Amino acid sequence: MTWYIDKGPESDVIVSSRIRLARNLTQFPFPHRMDNQQAKQAADEIVDAFLNHDEKQRHDFLTLDLETLNEIDRMALVEKHLVSEDLARVGKNHRVIISRDESLSIMINEEDHIRIQAMQAGLDLEGAFALASGASRQLEDNLNIAYSEQFGFLTACPTNTGTGMRASAMAHLPGLVMTGKIRTIVDSLSKMSFAVRGYHGEGSKSQGNVFQISNQLTLGLSEEDLINDLKRMLNQLIEQERKARRAIYRSRPVFVEDKIMRSYGVLLKARQMANDEALNLLSDLRLGLALGLIHGISESEVNRLIASIGPASIQKTHGQPMTPEERDIARATAIRNLLGEQPAN
Repeated sequence: MTWYIDKGPESDVIVSSRIRLARNLTQFPFPHRMDNQQAKQAADEIVDAFLNHDEKQRHDFLTLDLETLNEIDRMALVEKHLVSEDLARVGKNHRVIISRDESLSIMINEEDHIRIQAMQAGLDLEGAFALASGASRQLEDNLNIAYSEQFGFLTACPTNTGTGMRASAMAHLPGLVMTGKIRTIVDSLSKMSFAVRGYHGEGSKSQGNVFQISNQLTLGLSEEDLINDLKRMLNQLIEQERKARRAIYRSRPVFVEDKIMRSYGVLLKARQMANDEALNLLSDLRLGLALGLIHGISESEVNRLIASIGPASIQKTHGQPMTPEERDIARATAIRNLLGEQPAN
């Protein structure tokens, strides 16, 4: 079972937790300065170091050469947050190692030689860190990793130097959006050295009231300190979001119920649906689950839908390129197939 179908801690607000670790090899220039031969050699060494010393890992992980994949397959990986958009672009020996449950991926030759990424459902930064740090230790045992006693892990971008770690969470914040408090929250988090980004990270917009929140500092603090700081902030954010949901439901119960039930009705009956519209409607459905207004549907089913209805994922499921209209029809059908027999309260 893939990790994102699970229901994690505080999952009514925190959809998922992610830890990303950046590492580089001492004997090669940073990826943007490597030639094709160096990129191939670096990628071969990284794959060998991670997979060829453990028979179980060779079974539990698969390796993909992104240059051999078509654009739909590459973008489907982006939609599942398994690789970045930068890695999905055709480049010098871009590869990825992915666990079969998709909880761990190792991007090779992106901005850094190695980007380890671990994902867990709900608020579970510690679990994600355990996965990522375990993979990092194995690579460090078998490779010459660029490290300075003074500065820590050396990275292509100075802002990642130190721990090389980015800890982040995907937060579903419809209450703060509906009450108009989200801009104040974002401004406050920025002043506290937390970055707030959209659904697909840097440069993307929020979709379905989901925001990615991460640490900005990596130098001068330990991984545990960074995780604890982020977790303390997220616990405060969770309480603010729940308070906002309760407040708007108390003050405008018919408005909230109507919004949720209208969205549920459209999801059940629509014959065409664009991706942005689907994510916004599913945000309302998720809110309805949290408020106890929708029954017979689980968070896991909503998570499964969100992970499978992106433009590339829809085409991958159908095994062929599709026009935007064909995708919208297929998306609406997929949603109805999952939700159609479920009773509303």
